[in-house]
Amino acid sequence: MMVDQLSAVIDGEFNVLNVSQVLTASDSIFREMQRELNLDNYARVKACHLNKRTVPKEKVAEWLETVCHIMDSFSVPLLKNAVSTVDALTKRVDELQKEKIDDQKEIILLKDKSMEKKTDELNKVKATVQAEMQSFSSIVKKSCPTNLTRKTIEAAVKSVCDQEDRSKNVIIYGIEETSGEVLLDKVGKVLEEINEKPVVRDCVRVGAKTPGVSRPRPVKFSLSNSDHVAQVLRSAKRLHTKEGYKSVYICPDRTVQERKSCKILLDQLKEKRKSEPNRTHYIRNNRIVSSDMNSYNSSV
Repeated sequence: MMVDQLSAVIDGEFNVLNVSQVLTASDSIFREMQRELNLDNYARVKACHLNKRTVPKEKVAEWLETVCHIMDSFSVPLLKNAVSTVDALTKRVDELQKEKIDDQKEIILLKDKSMEKKTDELNKVKATVQAEMQSFSSIVKKSCPTNLTRKTIEAAVKSVCDQEDRSKNVIIYGIEETSGEVLLDKVGKVLEEINEKPVVRDCVRVGAKTPGVSRPRPVKFSLSNSDHVAQVLRSAKRLHTKEGYKSVYICPDRTVQERKSCKILLDQLKEKRKSEPNRTHYIRNNRIVSSDMNSYNSSV
């Protein structure tokens, strides 16, 4: 009988294997009763069936002993262990919920402290700025000429802001202009020639397309910050050693006045390259620099 295969002792914790064994043993004895009593379902076993003369009392006693043994030695301990396990799990869940609530309270408290600290720092900065502005205002009143008008100040501020806006931009002159072009790819190819691979954004042609004019419009694009722009501009001189890029120039994004000055420099640079083709000529710090080809290549 399956009951003989049950573990002799059940203790310590709720055991899934023991549960399976108890179910199997119970099913075995109930099916034996169903077969001996000639029933189609052992769930229908009644006292009247067990009282039949055809059922030996010894058999009924054996069944009763087995069922009692299963209940007393296995089912009841398993139920107790199950209850104990559920209680322990419930307690642990309550502890975890409490810990979570405590953690959330701690996070809220830290956020409040952080906000208070930021507010204090902001108030200190505000007070410092106000004091500096008052000091600056008094200095301006004493030192600035009387003809310093509001328009002059606004123009100066606009110029500073304009320079800041342009500091992340780069202009490339001489990139061939074609229909349906992908400027990002063209700019990336030029930058690869000087071994630079920055993150490029907002590629556009500058100015309106003029019918009948074959000269390509400049390409303007932006980089992440002014340091990346400076790195690209430092490497730009390598471009003129590359085949097919003699007429391509990488420049910073300049104002109108700066572009006029740059055009003059570029014209002078072209004349230099024509008159001294065996030397390398490039612009550095707003002036034309010339060097021997070999020394230039070694520096690159």
